[in-house]
Amino acid sequence: MRGKRFERIEALAVFREWFSQCGQALAIVGPAQSGKTYFAHQLSELPECVASHFCRCDEPQSSETATLFRSIGEQLMKKFPNLVLPRLSTVTLLKNGESALEHFLKSPLESMPKPAKPVFLIIDNVVDEATRKLVEMIRVILPRWIRIVLTTRKIDPGGANDLHVMTISTDQKDLDRFIRSRLPNLPSSEILLNSQGSWFYVDLLSKQESSAKNLEDLMIDVAKSLPPNFENILKLVKISRNRPTYQQLLAVAQMLSPQEISHLEKDLKHILSLISDSTTSIDIPQPWFDFVANCDTRKCHSAWAEHFKTKRRKNAQDIVELAYHLAHSTNNPMNAVQTLQSVGASQLILKCPVIDLSTTSLLTAAGASISENDFDIVYACSIGNVEMLEVILNEDICFGLLIAAARGHLEMCQFIVDNFPNVAISTCCGEWNALRSAACNGQLEILNLLLSRGIDVDECGNSDRTALRAAAWSGQLAAVQLLLQTGANVDRRDSEQRTALMAAAFMGHRDVVAVILQYGADINATDKSGATALHLNLANGSKQLAQKQTTELLLENSASCTISDANGRVALHLAAYHGDECLPTILSLTSSPDVQDNQGQTPLILAASQGQIEAVKYLVKEASSDIDCIDANGRTALQWAAINGHTNVVEFLCAEGSDEAHKDNDGAIALHYAVAHQDAQLSSFLINEMTVKATDRYGQHPLLVACTHGHLQVISELINRNAPVNLAALDGRTALSVAAANGHLAVCQLLAPYVDDWNQLDHDGVPLVQSLIASGQIRVAELLFGLGTSTLVKDSHGRTCAHVVASTNDISAAKMLRSIDASFETIDDGGRTPLMTSIWSRTHSIAFFLLDTCSVDPNRCDQQGASALSIACQLGDRDLVALLLKFGAEPGLRDSAGRTASDVARISGNDSIINMLRAANGSSDSSGIGSSVPNSPMDAAKQRARAKRGNSLVRMKL
Repeated sequence: MRGKRFERIEALAVFREWFSQCGQALAIVGPAQSGKTYFAHQLSELPECVASHFCRCDEPQSSETATLFRSIGEQLMKKFPNLVLPRLSTVTLLKNGESALEHFLKSPLESMPKPAKPVFLIIDNVVDEATRKLVEMIRVILPRWIRIVLTTRKIDPGGANDLHVMTISTDQKDLDRFIRSRLPNLPSSEILLNSQGSWFYVDLLSKQESSAKNLEDLMIDVAKSLPPNFENILKLVKISRNRPTYQQLLAVAQMLSPQEISHLEKDLKHILSLISDSTTSIDIPQPWFDFVANCDTRKCHSAWAEHFKTKRRKNAQDIVELAYHLAHSTNNPMNAVQTLQSVGASQLILKCPVIDLSTTSLLTAAGASISENDFDIVYACSIGNVEMLEVILNEDICFGLLIAAARGHLEMCQFIVDNFPNVAISTCCGEWNALRSAACNGQLEILNLLLSRGIDVDECGNSDRTALRAAAWSGQLAAVQLLLQTGANVDRRDSEQRTALMAAAFMGHRDVVAVILQYGADINATDKSGATALHLNLANGSKQLAQKQTTELLLENSASCTISDANGRVALHLAAYHGDECLPTILSLTSSPDVQDNQGQTPLILAASQGQIEAVKYLVKEASSDIDCIDANGRTALQWAAINGHTNVVEFLCAEGSDEAHKDNDGAIALHYAVAHQDAQLSSFLINEMTVKATDRYGQHPLLVACTHGHLQVISELINRNAPVNLAALDGRTALSVAAANGHLAVCQLLAPYVDDWNQLDHDGVPLVQSLIASGQIRVAELLFGLGTSTLVKDSHGRTCAHVVASTNDISAAKMLRSIDASFETIDDGGRTPLMTSIWSRTHSIAFFLLDTCSVDPNRCDQQGASALSIACQLGDRDLVALLLKFGAEPGLRDSAGRTASDVARISGNDSIINMLRAANGSSDSSGIGSSVPNSPMDAAKQRARAKRGNSLVRMKL
């Protein structure tokens, strides 16, 4: 989909309901092209999403076991910095299946502390049986706090018992909104019916002018308009296995096309502009690959084979890709074997069959061998198999020790430490060592082993995170006690200046915090951001009992509530922001309930901004907080509650006497922000005689803002409470012009009975309908004409809507004006007709429409006596000159200076046009000799009839 991602409001609401209430995995089900992948991308941007993987039909490897596992694993490690997953080989992931997955994901995730809030990961396009089995394996091993979301075309009724199913194909409201945004000038109900639920149909139709009633016909129409090499381009991308870059595709396509590279590049950009979302990257929707599903691809395989064959620096993967394409090409098998031998295929040692049987057979025929030793050192250490390790020792021994320490394989760790003593203090993944790995996972025997071998208890990686900090973060009480007893520095800081106490406090590990405090930890130490252990504990935002108990323990041990972090926030700010249950206790230890941070925000403002209603009530009623205190932006708690749409907070603050008419630094009141939300009740609490008419620094009143967002119920409520419908902002915009510019047809209809001036001129004297036509909002303009706007309304230069259409070359707009009987013979202040405007603008299609369909007079002259033909001659546009002559333009007409069209052409240096005029069967210059070109409306009509029967010149040009 093009441009900014379209937000699916209805579907997201259903998803949110599942996420907040259901613990089952979620299957988002819908037919092909129903927008599942599009919605999956939207979900992947949510903060609760910890990983997302998209299986693409044009990238077969994206659905393979190893690819999927690695993709999810890498994202999880980025999301959880204290998580380290084994770096298992592709062979291990492919051949050991469930056992590999057990050690790759399950064990490491189970060792992690449970986060305060659930999260989810999403796997898109689960369509084949193999991928379904992979997803099922992942579902089984994931901890309950990571929920899985998958998108698929169908669900087996027998296998859906433990899945929550969300049927996305019934999501018509979002699709209707999408149609209105992509195709604002077409009837949405008709498009919705034709689309049959296909978002792809709507998106493709928005790129191509077509009357196709279904997706198949539309794709055929598009294909007809594309260059002949279109089919080859699709096939090349489809069989490439790895999505090619633009330059790769261009190079391979050249092998199949006789065109010059510059012409081919032009064709490729044209193709991508209509079927993809970019002209520089290859991202082609699946339906186009189905379009060439049964086509012969052997020549395309040969082209890819030639590409890999001629590549200068070939690695092992390039040779395998070459073999794959040779195996499926038109090449003779013997020649294919010789080609592979010439590029060194005989030197390859395959650890397992590759890609498919024909590829593997061809490689072995060329001399490649398949190794029986497919063991993986990391996997061996993960499962604790010392005998396997002795056979396969290699450079991964450091990571192997890390994994063995995490799993508690004592014998394995002893073997590695005895044979590779330097590995014991080495770091992997930039910061992890064996000591920290064992501590994080509570492996006491491994800790004792490593410490007994002389490893420094405070040994750390590049981030200065010690074993003590790791154990404290993961809540490993016994490991924390062991490390402290061994002499670990209790206040050792990491690269963020955080201590073990801070890590344990953030995670809410009360018992660990208690032990660390017993060893003399500095409870009020601050990190780089100025945060203390109490700050970090409160910042977690968890409502769990363990978190509360940790907070109480810190307060009992004299944690300061007056220390400010880098944002100027004390503990009370954070407690209010998260609605912490310990807020009353923290308030009692704070100097003032209205303490302000660096942005001037008080605890009440922060609580209101987050919708923490209980905290808001306590601060107002019990702590007597200043309800109208303002921050650095001049905003109150009421305004922040309105900005974030917290209706219950707004209702409470209004009832307590908060000033609804207070203006912030932008001159906006709370109602300006409330109307941006769809909740009419939210706005109703803020509307009164003053607020409904209040304007900000830009002259905008709340109704103007509401019309931008198009929420009908909110707008209706404002109108019913006497909102100033016709009051313009400082830039001249009114409620109607704002609603129209944003394509809100229903809002325009709602405003219509209250509109005083339908011309709606802006500061430049341009009528609203003309602005709409110029920006392509034809459907909205047509509605305004029906509601009361005149088709003859003029701008400051006397131009009508017909003049605007003539300059934009928009045939659909011209047809719309003609359907409501708008005049195409009006003149502007310079005496110019729409036809003259189209000639000046060189809008050939509109000029033809005006002459052929609207039968406008081609011989009218402007105030200088210039005709449309004279203008075309001055511009030197041969096509327009030919067009005007065919429709009866008179070459002998003279302007106010006595010049004919031929004279104008001569003065402008357009000699070829002079010859055209002379060739019109007679001289057409100022000599006055007659001409046989049409010189009357009757002659023009006759010539139009002849043109329709057989003249292809004009239509070919236009």
